[in-house]
Parts: sequence; C-alpha cells; structure tokens
Amino acid sequence: MSLTAPFHPVDRKGFTLLEVLLAVVLMVTGSVFLLQAIGTGLFSGGVNESELIAYNLAAEKMESLENTAYASIVNEAKAAVSGFPSFQRQVAVTTPQTDLKQITVTTYWTVKGTEIGTTLVTYSSNA
Repeated sequence: MSLTAPFHPVDRKGFTLLEVLLAVVLMVTGSVFLLQAIGTGLFSGGVNESELIAYNLAAEKMESLENTAYASIVNEAKAAVSGFPSFQRQVAVTTPQTDLKQITVTTYWTVKGTEIGTTLVTYSSNA
C-alpha cells in the first residue's frame, strides 16, 4: 500500500502567469530602488571625502600662515594645490583695523560640474 495519494490533474497547485508576472515586477521594482540607494550612498561618501580633504587643505594653509611674519601675509590667487589636482586654494587678506589682518582661506573643488568651496577665517595682529 502506497503512502502517497495518486496524482490527479485537478489536484495540481501552482502559480498562474499573472502571479508570476506580478512577482517579477515587484522584485524588479525593489531592486531598482535598492540600487539607487546604494548609488546615492556611494556618491555621498565621495562628497564627504572631498569636503574633508578641502577642509584639511585650508587648515594646512592657515597653519603655514600662522608661522609667517605679519608683513608677509598677502593675498594669493586661486591656484591648484600641489599633490591634489582636483582642488584649488585661494587666500584673501583684508585689514579691518590698523595692525589687524583678516585672513580667509578658501579651498575649491568640483562636484557634478558645480564648484564648491570650504572657507576658514582667522585674524593676525601686528603685535
């Protein structure tokens, strides 16, 4: 005696074409959204890295100007940063008061065709 029931065509359980198509559409839609999220996350990580590099390049320039004589602190035109070809740096010096210089260091880089900058400001006195 067999423990399995005999096979009858009316007992077949399966998926209809509509169910299969619906499942495929849902899986593809979910995959597209997941891939977009991954792409956005990777792009954001790259932007954050560029911003951190730009900040550090500006801070490095600030530190070098800290050790510069007051009279030697002057404007520097926007120019490429050595060792960092995708970054440019500019130094703007103003004199808001006698014997006081405001030093603004801005580092620029480009993201998707748009130039972005990060700026640091400090003061130096002729004391």
